[in-house]
Amino acid sequence: MKTPSILFFSLICAPLTSVAFAFAPSPSRFTPKAAVSAPKPIRCHPSQTILRLSDDELNQFTDRDSSPTFYTPADRPVLAAIDVIGLIVFALIGKSSHSADGSINVMAVLSTAFPFVTAWLATSPLTGVYSPDERGGDTNVISSTAIKVAKGWVVAVPLGIVMRGVLKGYVPPVPFIIVTMISTLVILAGIRLLFNIVENFFVELV
Repeated sequence: MKTPSILFFSLICAPLTSVAFAFAPSPSRFTPKAAVSAPKPIRCHPSQTILRLSDDELNQFTDRDSSPTFYTPADRPVLAAIDVIGLIVFALIGKSSHSADGSINVMAVLSTAFPFVTAWLATSPLTGVYSPDERGGDTNVISSTAIKVAKGWVVAVPLGIVMRGVLKGYVPPVPFIIVTMISTLVILAGIRLLFNIVENFFVELV
């Protein structure tokens, strides 16, 4: 009695099975396509992308950003006091040379030095006489001091002569102008050179 069952399977189930397999989706349809991978970001170590600066260069840029554009006597008060003393010495020499008995009038000395001291200190932010000094083995102390003094001298001393003429109500004579220009340059350069030599000595000592 197994023949009818086999016959039924052959006539009914077999065609249905064939149809089912025919319409069944192909396995390849469910195979996921290869995903298009996004480009991987390039990761660089900070040491490879950041410009490395030495400590000296970094300090140089930091100093440029933090340092003032203009330098005043308050930035170097000791050197400013040295300059004032030098200009007072100039006035002292001038007054003593014109004194008949060689006596010194303190008020006359201070009144003579006043316009030159005022002009020197007032123009210092523009002339840069109180900017930091360059240090190093290749730096010539004499030339660097002379150049810095000359920058202030060429502006401040003529202005001081004009101020003195206005305060005294007269036009300064040419001999006075010549002597003043030469003597102030020599005194300021000499006293500053001495100060820089002593300062460098103590800096190297420390």
